[in-house]
Amino acid sequence: MNSTVQKKIREVAKQVSTLPACELPQALLSLQDILNDASMRSEQNIVKKEIWSAGLTQVLCQLVRQDFTHCPGGWQCAVSLAALLCECILGLDLLLADSQTFQKTFLPLVIENLILLCKNLQEKYLQIPDFEQYKSSRQDALKFFTAVLDVTVHLVMSYKTLGGKVLMSPRLLQLLITDDKETSIVVMNFIRSIVELSGLLHIAENDICCFLDELVYKLTSTSDAIIGRSATKTVNALAEAESRVVHLLNRRFIGLKPLLKRWQFKGFQPELQKLLSFLTAESAAVTEEQEYHAAAVVIQSTFRGYKTRQMLHRAEKALSSLQRKYRETKAANMQKKLADQQQRALQEQLVASRQLALRNVRNKHLHYIGILPAGALDKYLEGREFEAATKIQSVWRGRQERKKLDSRYKDAKVVKAVIIIQQAVRKWLARKRTEMMRRLFLWPHLSDEKHVQLQADILRWREQHPMEVDSQARQEERHNRARELLSMHLLTARSHQLKDQHITSLLTRLEIDSNLLLNAPKLHEASAADVEVYHSFSLPVSFRAREAHHSQLKQQQTRWWQTYQEEHDDEESGA
Repeated sequence: MNSTVQKKIREVAKQVSTLPACELPQALLSLQDILNDASMRSEQNIVKKEIWSAGLTQVLCQLVRQDFTHCPGGWQCAVSLAALLCECILGLDLLLADSQTFQKTFLPLVIENLILLCKNLQEKYLQIPDFEQYKSSRQDALKFFTAVLDVTVHLVMSYKTLGGKVLMSPRLLQLLITDDKETSIVVMNFIRSIVELSGLLHIAENDICCFLDELVYKLTSTSDAIIGRSATKTVNALAEAESRVVHLLNRRFIGLKPLLKRWQFKGFQPELQKLLSFLTAESAAVTEEQEYHAAAVVIQSTFRGYKTRQMLHRAEKALSSLQRKYRETKAANMQKKLADQQQRALQEQLVASRQLALRNVRNKHLHYIGILPAGALDKYLEGREFEAATKIQSVWRGRQERKKLDSRYKDAKVVKAVIIIQQAVRKWLARKRTEMMRRLFLWPHLSDEKHVQLQADILRWREQHPMEVDSQARQEERHNRARELLSMHLLTARSHQLKDQHITSLLTRLEIDSNLLLNAPKLHEASAADVEVYHSFSLPVSFRAREAHHSQLKQQQTRWWQTYQEEHDDEESGA
């Protein structure tokens, strides 16, 4: 450490020993500049040790207890001293003997002094009248009060064992026992933060009961939703930190559950449901199980909401796609309709122009005919007829040629394909011929001995595999058998041909009749030509059709009671 820093610390210690009590805060605040000048963490630790060795940390601890109403800087100076005290304590690494004193004696004293400072600030806040002209003073006092509590929380974060000292301090309960809304909310938030940091393991049951009594009193006596929400959160934090709190809630506050119903729909329903679950639970395990169940419900609802939103997103996307397709189709139909209208308009305009041109030509011819002499009229008409015939012939021949164009195009494609195939075959044959010639030229010449050996092998193979030759008698017998079969076929071929023709005619007749029956018109649509079409030239068929027609007419003309009588007679005859 630099000697300049040691000199500054000794000067501050010397001033503390000589200055009056009202001027001590301003002198001690100069230590903040010394700490800020130490840039590195190791240098800050050395500065903090030097301040501890000079006894300035202990002076700061005792100084925050006094009343700062008449001191220079007022309560703002007190808050600055509290923050400076916390900064001098945090990260302080002392020897073993000093460390035990620091942990067991000094730190609890610091906590008590800070809570006492909070108590003084709370009293100062409550003494300020709640009028509009004192609004800024009240806000400053509340800000100082909250800042000191935040310093205490910061200190407990570094030294977790101080949490029990804070909760067992009687002045903390005094801070909580107040009717002021703002300070009570700040104190409840402070208690909740301390419980979450250090828990309630070393806290006596009597102290827990005191906190619960005051919190339940605030829940049942006040009508402010903000106080109710903060008190509910604090009770839930106590119950979550220690299972004893659940037993105390069920044992000491039996009738609390009906009183909590008035807080429903006040903006803190989840916290209230959690407190009600603690009141209905028999143990902490049951409460934990209920919490797991509630968490599972939240997860399921979140997942189902996610799936529903996904489904809605897909539905919206599909709907937008459907709307886009519909609009595109509608636009295409409108475009097609406009194109059709334009096409019809063009066709009508073309027809009108053609009619006008034809009318002009006819008027022109009539004018020519009117001015021609009588002797030249026949010649003019013959020339017009010849021109018309020529025009008709040219149009007809052009149409015929255009009809043949497709077939000619196909023939040209076939010819082209044939030419390509022929080219490929000729190339293949040329390659084969070249290869064969190359093999013949490369074949070695046979010697006389080899030639004699090959001739002997050929003769031997012919002797082993002689050719079978039929005799004259067997050939004549085979010829006679073939002639008999041919004559028999000629005799029976005519009858078989007639049978085949008869079968073919019957099948054709059946097909024609079936087609007529399938395409038969209705009776009110039938005409004389249809009757001739369905007339049969077969006498048995005509006779049977006539009998069925007469019986149908007779049945339609018979009375209903005669029909029953005939059916009865038929049944008796059948029996």
